[in-house]
Amino acid sequence: MDLPAFQNWFSTALAVICFIGVPALGFLGWIVSGMLDNKRQEKKRAEIEALRQRGVMAPAIVISARDGMERNIHGRKERQIKYEVDVLPEGRASFRQAFDHWTEKRGFTAVMGQLVGEAGRRIWVTYDPNDPGQMLFEHYDEEHGKIVGEQELDARRMEFNKLTECNDDLKRRGEQAEAVIVKVDDLNLPYPRKKSRAVHIHFDIMRRNGPAFRAEGDVLIADSALEKYSAGKTVYVRFDPQNPKWAILDSERNRSLK
Repeated sequence: MDLPAFQNWFSTALAVICFIGVPALGFLGWIVSGMLDNKRQEKKRAEIEALRQRGVMAPAIVISARDGMERNIHGRKERQIKYEVDVLPEGRASFRQAFDHWTEKRGFTAVMGQLVGEAGRRIWVTYDPNDPGQMLFEHYDEEHGKIVGEQELDARRMEFNKLTECNDDLKRRGEQAEAVIVKVDDLNLPYPRKKSRAVHIHFDIMRRNGPAFRAEGDVLIADSALEKYSAGKTVYVRFDPQNPKWAILDSERNRSLK
């Protein structure tokens, strides 16, 4: 290959590398950066959960809230707030502590480094009683009632889910029957994402061969179907032949009911 031909080939190859290779490397770098960021986020969530497990949640009064640096991690902008607070744990001595909080919230105004409106606010924090420097900003006091209430509901939902985890098995193997709903106990446990709520239902079950008997069960009912499964309604159920006092709604057969 003569020199001019080689130069043309080399120029073409270089152009192809620049046109395809460089963007490809950039895209690969973006993917790798995203994977590393996901791992960092997972590690951070695990550290926060571990602190909450061993820590103490308490109210605190903000003494100072200084504006810190900003960072941009994989398109996620975060702002550092350097807090100094008086922590007021129940049944323990109060103490003053400084800690850093990173937030994605915007709208803060800083005057001479201090965030306007933060000093004097009541917040909630979680800290390690053996190392109070490990401290986590949880939320503002005005949000506390709602957040704690939702946490209590989540704990009750976990208990209810465990209580009803065998319902699917009963739907497959349970004996079919008709029943009259005698009573519906609303457990005051909504499932907003499923647009349902937890209830405890009492049935009078009418067997094909044998006398009627009383049974009950815990189920989720769609908000739109509360009237359909109210007291006095006749429905299809499945009950456990080995434990006839346990019954659940037969959702497949009940679809034909209005």
